[in-house]
Amino acid sequence: MKNFLILLFLFLLGESVFAQCIIKADLKDVKGDTAFIQIFKPDFTGYEKTDTLKVKKGKFTIKKNDSKMRLAICRVKTAEGEKRLSMYLVPGENGTVKGTTEKNVWTGSQFYKDYQALDDVTSPIQEKMYEIVDPIYNGLKEQLDATKMDFINAHPNSGACVTVLMGLKDAEKALEIMSNVATDSKYAYFVDYVKADIERKKIHEAALKNVGEGKMAPDFTLKSIDGTDLSLSSLRGKYVILDFWGSWCIWCIKGFPEMKTYYEKYSNRMEILGVDCSDTEEKWKAAVAKHELKWKHVYNPKDSKILEMYAITGFPTKIVIDPEGKIVKTVVGEDPAFYTFLDELFQ
Repeated sequence: MKNFLILLFLFLLGESVFAQCIIKADLKDVKGDTAFIQIFKPDFTGYEKTDTLKVKKGKFTIKKNDSKMRLAICRVKTAEGEKRLSMYLVPGENGTVKGTTEKNVWTGSQFYKDYQALDDVTSPIQEKMYEIVDPIYNGLKEQLDATKMDFINAHPNSGACVTVLMGLKDAEKALEIMSNVATDSKYAYFVDYVKADIERKKIHEAALKNVGEGKMAPDFTLKSIDGTDLSLSSLRGKYVILDFWGSWCIWCIKGFPEMKTYYEKYSNRMEILGVDCSDTEEKWKAAVAKHELKWKHVYNPKDSKILEMYAITGFPTKIVIDPEGKIVKTVVGEDPAFYTFLDELFQ
């Protein structure tokens, strides 16, 4: 009897942690006998699972046992080609979706009822957004965000609201309003991702203020090609060009011939410090040798904070620093204007 109670307790504990979500789809425009579902990893860095679903006359069923809400992409065949549907798999919440891949209606548990109500007020605005250009788009984006916030204010305890947090302008404020939902463990993956994104944006905005023109370039020390430490501040006295690049970056590689020309042209007045990013040390060293890059190089490991410190969002990024260590100009991408600037600077 004692063993039975222990087993029963463990079973009930398992049921409380992992709950099943069942979504039944009935979509008239779906053709063929198979569909594919891809379920995102918790950190949204890719898919953790790809599966094949049986389809019969447009009908198929998705089942998932988990303790956390997941985003899934379902790919189906239609007469117009492959279509993709976003589906939210919520532990303990079952739903149905009927209609077509373009126009459908969700019913079922309270989550999916709220999800449908949320979609009803946001979809008309989203459809307009896809049809128009930037000036009007920006206005509608504000309207869309305001509509989402209105819905969140009216339904602060609805889990469906987590589906619109990503990209929401006032996501931090929304999380405060949704405090009960935000602390519910089954939505943790989504909420944690949004919180991390909010922090990344704050760090980026702060970094942008610190690396503007006229600001002192933040100092750092990294390993050079020969394994010794090399600090940015040790290069004072000449202009320094920080070149953030990677062997995987096509435009970085395409820019090397012009970089080599200008290095030879102005080497008496400037130094180039190549900062390799997102490479293995082997690939970094091989690329430096292959392209015969004669300037100074350092390796930026993945756990470094230098990209955040310099607010780097694209590659290559070149930052011109004057002999006193102040930032003169930042150029993102392989832009001919960068070399025009150097000619004007060293006239």
